[in-house]
Amino acid sequence: MNKLATALVFLLFSTGAAVADRPATPEERAQVEAALAEIGCTATDIEWDESDRRFEVDNARCGNQGRFDFELDRNYVIVDGERPVTAQEREQIDAALAKEGCSGGRAEWDYDDNRFEIDDAICADNQRFEFRLDKDFGLIRMKRD
Repeated sequence: MNKLATALVFLLFSTGAAVADRPATPEERAQVEAALAEIGCTATDIEWDESDRRFEVDNARCGNQGRFDFELDRNYVIVDGERPVTAQEREQIDAALAKEGCSGGRAEWDYDDNRFEIDDAICADNQRFEFRLDKDFGLIRMKRD
């Protein structure tokens, strides 16, 4: 029994150290900041996640749209997270919603799913719907909230 307990303690401590996150280096930080600046966001907290092999950005500020989390691969490409839509994208989204007799809602681009997500759009009889639109603003799904 004593050997089993020792083995379990060793396993617990040896696996925890292998997957630790680390702060981004100054060079990595500059690259991540540049990638986020392209979409109008600024990073505050950047770490390299060794287990996922990605940069994690928590609470990036995106204009006055709030705070967002992102993940970037080792080539500094955003691969996960959501961002607010641009004014031009919002116009296209509004046109797509109008075709369905709806308007409004909170819209974001989802990097992981590669689509626009709109929540709380108002449709006929003041009913709320969520929409999923492809990158070309085509309707993927419309579902009552």
